[in-house]
Amino acid sequence: MKSLSTPLAKTKAEYSKFLLNYKSLYLSTVGKNGAPNSSYAPFVMDENKQFYLYISALAGHTANLLNDGRAGIMLIETEEQAENVFARKRVTFECDVEVLKRDSSDWQKIMNKFDESVGELMQTLRMLQDFYLIRLLPKSGLFVKGFGKAFKISGKRMDVLSHLNPGK
Repeated sequence: MKSLSTPLAKTKAEYSKFLLNYKSLYLSTVGKNGAPNSSYAPFVMDENKQFYLYISALAGHTANLLNDGRAGIMLIETEEQAENVFARKRVTFECDVEVLKRDSSDWQKIMNKFDESVGELMQTLRMLQDFYLIRLLPKSGLFVKGFGKAFKISGKRMDVLSHLNPGK
């Protein structure tokens, strides 16, 4: 069993490191009449691998998130970084959506994380009343690191990985 746990431990470490390489994510939402919407947004992540977006009500994806309550997100390596364009390393999550109340303790804590990530622009954005702080709560995920190397992500902290094709 040791031979199986060592590669999986390395994959888990690779997955954790991969998540730290990004400041924005690709966002999939559902709009009116089920219309798909693809966009992106800057984010910060907490220790439970919950993702936070600070987004304007003017953005189409904001209304979709507020009305539908679901989102798909993806972090993906660039084409230049990829060994093969068909097997770009990526993480995807299906998420539920929650709005954090402005000026609550959670809101303050996450906005401080945005300050660290984005810098002084956040001082201006904090003042804009049409912005929402959205928490994306992953329900399930997938980490793909190459052909035949796909791992289901689960667990309360999205830290349990299991190989989808353990024979490979």
